[in-house]
Amino acid sequence: MKILIVLLTLTIAMIAGKYDKVKITPDMAYIYVYHKGKAVKVHRIQDTKHKITGEYAKIYRPGKYIQPIKMHKDVQTIAEVELLQFMTEKVNKKKGLLVDLRTKDAYKKESIPSAVNIPARVKNNPIKVEKILRVLGAKRNVDGTLDTSKVLEVAFYCNGLWCDNILP
Repeated sequence: MKILIVLLTLTIAMIAGKYDKVKITPDMAYIYVYHKGKAVKVHRIQDTKHKITGEYAKIYRPGKYIQPIKMHKDVQTIAEVELLQFMTEKVNKKKGLLVDLRTKDAYKKESIPSAVNIPARVKNNPIKVEKILRVLGAKRNVDGTLDTSKVLEVAFYCNGLWCDNILP
């Protein structure tokens, strides 16, 4: 009986391993996030011979210049694993919001599951900015200052190092 259990366990591990061949980290093969009311699996492409093509395969993008990774001293820069943790620990629990700052067309074409689109150009529209601040949980005090004690945590993303939408 013990041999049967060991063989069954090894078989299941081999089959499961086949689907988790390309992992995000050694301990993380995928995560699930909620996007438009549905659970969506976020994982790597499992084809080990897959090649990046199109816009992201280019090392030069005409008219686009690499931006600094650290945008501002008060803004924490996070990488992929931290973003995935943010999505599972904050966004899935409605304690955070993932915001895609790209254009509406770029967002419609492809986006990170669970992200909402607030194009960066909105920063030039004070009425929309106020509405967004309210949605995030900020309240305007009588003296004009903002009470941000109850705001959602927010992670923004754009076009990576080529994103020039953030700077004033």
